[in-house]
Amino acid sequence: MPYAELHCHSYYSFHDGASSPEELLVTARELGYTALAITDHDNLCGAERISRLADSLGMRTITGAELTLKDGCHITLLAENAAGYANLCRLITLAHAEGERNLLGLDPGHFREHAAGLIALSGCSRSQLAGLIEAGDYNRAAALVRQYIEWFGPENYYLELQHNRVFGDSARLKKLST
Repeated sequence: MPYAELHCHSYYSFHDGASSPEELLVTARELGYTALAITDHDNLCGAERISRLADSLGMRTITGAELTLKDGCHITLLAENAAGYANLCRLITLAHAEGERNLLGLDPGHFREHAAGLIALSGCSRSQLAGLIEAGDYNRAAALVRQYIEWFGPENYYLELQHNRVFGDSARLKKLST
């Protein structure tokens, strides 16, 4: 079954990624992936570099980013088409305009106007949804999912499941399983 990694950070995700876009793409190809989405934090710095190399390797790339919301939570967005790419660029610009240099923060209300052509993933362990579930606030978690489905559409909002063994995951997962 073909596999595409949809949430991968390069060294353009400062303090969260270590590999170059080229290293990630070559490794993805060696692992047999059919596509790779580089979703760096609040930027598209590696997008052009990886798309050029992908063509030469016969792979597909997916342009995306993990955006920081004004409450510090994250959401991952993937561009489905040209309109999605334009909206992703607008949202990143708004995040930089509304936040501070090293403390970005996008108002999620912008998704209402800029969701066309974007696929939203619920995000990592620092997402709004993960925080609500970890706190046991299932009613607000369900309301949040309904809100994102309203903005992005039921075919363009996906719950993201991760078990990537990053520092702190084991304790968090153990807490959630009890």
